[in-house]
Amino acid sequence: MEKEFFDFLKSDRVIETFNHNDNLKMMVFKIKCNDKIDILYSLDTYNGTFFDLKTPFKYSGIYDKENNKLYDIDYFLRTRLLDWDYNDDRSISSSELHKKISQDMNDKIDELILDNKNDIFNVEKVEIEEEINEKDVLNDFMEGETSATLKDSYRGYKSENPQNIIDYLTDKETFLEEESRDFITHNMIEIINSLAITNEKRKVLKQIEEDKTHSYHKIKEIVDSVVKNNCLTVNLTINKDGKEQTFKYDAEMLKNNFNSSYLSTYGIEKLAERDLFEKTYGRCEIIHYEDIVKITYGKKTIYEDLNFKEKEKQEEICSL
Repeated sequence: MEKEFFDFLKSDRVIETFNHNDNLKMMVFKIKCNDKIDILYSLDTYNGTFFDLKTPFKYSGIYDKENNKLYDIDYFLRTRLLDWDYNDDRSISSSELHKKISQDMNDKIDELILDNKNDIFNVEKVEIEEEINEKDVLNDFMEGETSATLKDSYRGYKSENPQNIIDYLTDKETFLEEESRDFITHNMIEIINSLAITNEKRKVLKQIEEDKTHSYHKIKEIVDSVVKNNCLTVNLTINKDGKEQTFKYDAEMLKNNFNSSYLSTYGIEKLAERDLFEKTYGRCEIIHYEDIVKITYGKKTIYEDLNFKEKEKQEEICSL
């Protein structure tokens, strides 16, 4: 029945009835939206009678006459007339279309902003209300972003209006050009403020990058070593106030607590080692990333604080 249905779509006929199983029938009504797009409506019957004076035609999809392609077709049309699987890529759902439109729109917005970075969107002298500090870039730094790679961040476009689909399928380039410019115009202040915030984040990241003694470098090296080796539990060696202790520690806490100011002693898996920690450093003491001097996984050393090791050597030399 697929061939018959597409023959109807390509024809000048505006309405057609299709028998798909005994008394099960579907009447499809084709309405011209424009020279490129037809809107489809349908009416189903289970007893052979279409017009019971109660059941209305329902929206059933969009037909692209230029590309001979269906969009957003309903369940009955897809399964009964076309016998297409739900995941058949010959039909694109409205949610997929909105997702595609949103992506294309955001790409276009990015392009327009980039093209106008030296004039309209020059944010070097823009003052922002909030102060950007190191904590604001920690997640970016841990994800490997640098002052050179950090991308501009601002509220994106999200397609939800059904008219977007019609306009996009009718004339994609015109729609993207007009809609993107309209979006930028209506969100100019917010976009410029967001660009200025990203610009400040780059400056903070640059300072951290140039300061090799900054604590973030050590934290990232520790977390990366645990992630790279896919650890569950590690042997953690710490040095606090000149006192050293090694214990088994939960690797998940090491990976996920870098946003916190400390590491919980509850990550020490053995109760005896936790008790020893409290006796050595005090009941209320906590662990910081800066206290960590070595991490082993099995027999393999996956992290070692070389600065601490060098400092120890220098102290030994000085004590001679």
